[in-house]
Amino acid sequence: MTGPDLCVDRRKTDGGGLYGESLARTLWRITRELITTAPKRFRADITGGGLCVGGDVDTGGICAPLPITGVGVFDGVYLDERLRIGQNLNGGGARIVQVRVK
Repeated sequence: MTGPDLCVDRRKTDGGGLYGESLARTLWRITRELITTAPKRFRADITGGGLCVGGDVDTGGICAPLPITGVGVFDGVYLDERLRIGQNLNGGGARIVQVRVK
């Protein structure tokens, strides 16, 4: 059985490098998988963010807080182990393409 009642909450620090690992954007969020079939639907509760130098707080970096909080709902489809496309559902409908760097 699948569905929202069987979701798993995942706490995650999500980062994106601006200048490699030396300067990065970091978000702290809790993600809940709402639909488990493709396309998967996710709800992300963003609890804060930061602009970090030298890694994130967990790895000894220094972070300046960013004023970001809120809830995002989006659909995502993994095309393979590195490529995901998605669309924001409760905002402006932005579409994303994410490629995992190995």
